[in-house]
Amino acid sequence: MKNLKMIGLLVVAALTFSAPAQAQKFHYGVKAGANFAVQSGVAEYYDNSNILVEGHFGLTGSYNLNKKMMLESGLNYNEEGTHGSGVTQKFNYLSVPVLYDFSFGKAYNSKMTIHLNAGPSFSYLLDAKKTIDNNGAKTTTNITSGQHRAQLSGIIGVGLMEPVGKHFVTLDLRLNVAATRFQTDDSQSHNKMIGVYLGYTL
Repeated sequence: MKNLKMIGLLVVAALTFSAPAQAQKFHYGVKAGANFAVQSGVAEYYDNSNILVEGHFGLTGSYNLNKKMMLESGLNYNEEGTHGSGVTQKFNYLSVPVLYDFSFGKAYNSKMTIHLNAGPSFSYLLDAKKTIDNNGAKTTTNITSGQHRAQLSGIIGVGLMEPVGKHFVTLDLRLNVAATRFQTDDSQSHNKMIGVYLGYTL
């Protein structure tokens, strides 16, 4: 499974960095951050106490449609799941978002800008594990076989973008809610998370 993750990242890296460096409308970069994840009903936002804090990292690529609009995609490694009452469920996904991004007030190549982004994300489950902590004695079980491999999510977010020479530093806050169920025998629960990401774009 580790080899699958590495192969996927290397393939996207090769495709991304093969783009002409002089193409001013196309930008690529890296990002990393934290996911605050839960698993519950898609509309249940009032009782999400079982938050699992995990990581996120990936490669990004964006194309400027004009000075204030761009399309963003990439390949991300997302850790999702839930935690509570001595039970932790951790799901690892490879995700490909396709986001429309709009800058408020200023162009991307000016000073710091505030931008909004929204769009779908397509994910593939690499593995899923359930850990039970019984007074310090932990038992971990692989539960991948009981989950749906494919996941479709919707993303909406807000962020800051600061030019650094010809490059950019970005800080994003995003809400990601799965439209599809993660478990084959559960008709109610969905993956949901809030992510905070720091990125560097060339």
